[in-house]
Amino acid sequence: MTRYLIYALGEIVLVTIGILIALQVNTWNENRKETKLEKEYYCRLLEDAEQDLEQLNQFASLAEDRLKASNEAVRLLQKPNAKKVEVGEQLGLSILAIYSDFSPTSSAFDDLKSGANLNLIQDKNVIKSLNNYYKKVEGYLSIIQVNANIALDTYYLERDLFESGRIHSQMFSEKLIKGMEKDVYESMNLDYEESLSESMSFKLLNGGLTYISCNARQLQLYAQIREEVERLILVLEPKCLEK
Repeated sequence: MTRYLIYALGEIVLVTIGILIALQVNTWNENRKETKLEKEYYCRLLEDAEQDLEQLNQFASLAEDRLKASNEAVRLLQKPNAKKVEVGEQLGLSILAIYSDFSPTSSAFDDLKSGANLNLIQDKNVIKSLNNYYKKVEGYLSIIQVNANIALDTYYLERDLFESGRIHSQMFSEKLIKGMEKDVYESMNLDYEESLSESMSFKLLNGGLTYISCNARQLQLYAQIREEVERLILVLEPKCLEK
């Protein structure tokens, strides 16, 4: 009986030890999986931030082109007998794609917030940096949209397409060349050497100065967003590369 009890007790101890080891191994495996997943999220977040940087470079380049065009428009408008077709072209370029705006990439962060995965991020400074980034970018983008609205409202305020020269410049655009039937296109018979009237030049000059202001402001805001992206990359990059 004594031997049986010792044997049974030994079996119980062995089973208990086995269960504890299995639980420990399971816990270790779960921790390893969570650590791996955490790093994957850091790398995904970094990829999103780097994508934002690429986007910003593209939008800033467009804003620079618009700023050059608006400066050229003002330059032309200050000359006597400014040609409608030349001014109209530069004013059109001054607002080209001004409302197509930067949108931060947030797929990884949205995925983190959608479930319990947010708890995977051990470094809470990362979460704080992400929240600050998206909040600040949202504020900058609202200002960019306001400026874009001002520029577009100014551009479409002048409704006389012939007097302002807008139709003269648009006749060479692919949109009108393909959109107009041949006989309609030829019937326009515009004088492409025609100059703007003095009063119209003054009106358009005010618009040109507005476009310079709006595009220059957009470039400033893109530069501020770029600083925020670069700051976020500095936080995420070491986490992604960490072994």
